[in-house]
Amino acid sequence: MSANKYANLPDIDTAQDIYETEDVFPSSQTQGDSSDDETVPTRSAIRNKGAETANSQELDVGHLMDAEEASKKFRKAEKKRARPRSHYMYPPSPTHSDSSVDGESSRPMPLSRRLKSLQAELASLESELADPSNHSLQEPTIDPGELLRGLVDVRGRLEKIKQGTEGRGKLVSVVLGQKSGNVLPSGGEALVNANEVNDKPISGDVRDLVEMDKRVAELEKLVGTSTTAVDETSPLPLPLVTQISRIHYQLHALTTPRHIDNISRRLKLLMSDLDRASNAQHTHRRQSQSNANSSDPTTNIKLANDIIPILHRLNPALPQIPHILTRLRTLSALHASAGEFQKTLESLEDEQSRVKESLGELENAVETVEKSLEENRSIVSGNVEGLEKRVDDLFKRLDNLA
Repeated sequence: MSANKYANLPDIDTAQDIYETEDVFPSSQTQGDSSDDETVPTRSAIRNKGAETANSQELDVGHLMDAEEASKKFRKAEKKRARPRSHYMYPPSPTHSDSSVDGESSRPMPLSRRLKSLQAELASLESELADPSNHSLQEPTIDPGELLRGLVDVRGRLEKIKQGTEGRGKLVSVVLGQKSGNVLPSGGEALVNANEVNDKPISGDVRDLVEMDKRVAELEKLVGTSTTAVDETSPLPLPLVTQISRIHYQLHALTTPRHIDNISRRLKLLMSDLDRASNAQHTHRRQSQSNANSSDPTTNIKLANDIIPILHRLNPALPQIPHILTRLRTLSALHASAGEFQKTLESLEDEQSRVKESLGELENAVETVEKSLEENRSIVSGNVEGLEKRVDDLFKRLDNLA
């Protein structure tokens, strides 16, 4: 039953297999693809022929690729795989030759490197001189005093060079075109070459910085912050930005018509009040001169008479009032710290009194202990004497019995 059931089914291995192709070598691919397809029979073609003769019923091979097309594609893949690839190799790293060393030695060293090397040599020489176990210093021809003197001289020259080539001195020398690197020692040997400093062109940033510094200095002179005397009695001047903002605000207030109208209106009111006060003062004086025995003036006139001289006194001191206020603020802080110091002193005094009390109690306790020790000593001595007497009596009795 089973043999008859599956007798008419085709064999699954008789279908066309496009992956079973012969291995194609690059040497055999000298001819065209068409000649290779005609001459070389594939295993799939042989199997297809056998399948056609064996069984007329085949599988549906419409969706499969033809054997010739498959062989062409795989042959192209083999050609691409056998194609030689070009590999890039990086050149070997250059080694330091004698010529490069000679070229580097022929180049002049920069000023900063020369200065650092001199400073390093000076530091090593100082460490060698400071080492007492150095055998080279024990030679009779070497004077340590002369060596130290030479070290001090060299250090002074290096400090001069460092001051000239660093910081503000370097900036000024670069801008003004001075040859700050040309420093000749007293012995006549040139330590630094000036051309190394002056060969570099002056950059625009340095010129901008110098121009900005000049403009800030001129602005400080105009505002008045650079000439302000700074000592312990006077506080530090305000920053330039705050002063410029204050001047800008004042100019804005003076150049605005609305503010000028308000200021003029207030001045008129103030002048009228001052006129009234002066008239009241004159009338009061006249009344006081005419009526010496008259009654006392009112409280308002008294207040006006008291305030006006005070205002006249304070008028010349108005510029100094802010400084006085700042000084009073610093003094208030000082007074606060003094109050805290007083509190700490009081606490220390309290602790000292407590310590004294504890010491007194300790002395009393020590005295009582000493008294008790003396009493115990007397009692113990009496007991010992009584014991000795009893022992003597006992020995006497024993002798009598013997």
